[in-house]
Amino acid sequence: MKKFLVLPIVFLLLAACKPDEPSIKYGYEENPHYSWGYAEYYGPYYEEYKNENNVLALSLFSDSLKVIEGSLSGIGQYLYIEDIFIPKDSVLLPVGKYSSSSSGAAFTFYPGEKFPIDEMKIDVGAFLYYIEKNKTYTAQKQVSRGSFTVKIINSKYKIDCDFVLSDSSKVTGSFTETLPHYDSSTHPKGTARHKIKF
Repeated sequence: MKKFLVLPIVFLLLAACKPDEPSIKYGYEENPHYSWGYAEYYGPYYEEYKNENNVLALSLFSDSLKVIEGSLSGIGQYLYIEDIFIPKDSVLLPVGKYSSSSSGAAFTFYPGEKFPIDEMKIDVGAFLYYIEKNKTYTAQKQVSRGSFTVKIINSKYKIDCDFVLSDSSKVTGSFTETLPHYDSSTHPKGTARHKIKF
């Protein structure tokens, strides 16, 4: 399953270098707070591969990121986890700890990778998109390994991430807010999703 979204960005400080000093590595926010997001339910997406677990995708957005006329704008971080496996009797993202794995077992998610299709490679799995004010530093990084935990407190989802990215950097983001869920399991491409009620 793959969805294409406009890539988002993150807030950073850049120090000026004197000619004789080594250049300073650009520092991305390592502990972002995601202020809004949503989950999409796809049902038993991999059933034809003998995996009956249901699948969700999770999108979390930080800072000033907004969707305007169908496009993402602003600066901040956008976390997209494409394949989250949940038990076959679940529809909403259940409480628990989710670990990166290619097993397809419940309470796991696929790590990010470039998947070869013919002569192309497409992005699949989990990614973090940095959208920076200085577009030179806008970047996309794969979530290579790690985990996130889910709790529900007073009808709000509390999600804490502990990831290692493709460049070996670490990110420990957090989210505490309501998390709308949309049912995309039975809607052909181009039709409206509907919100899943708790």
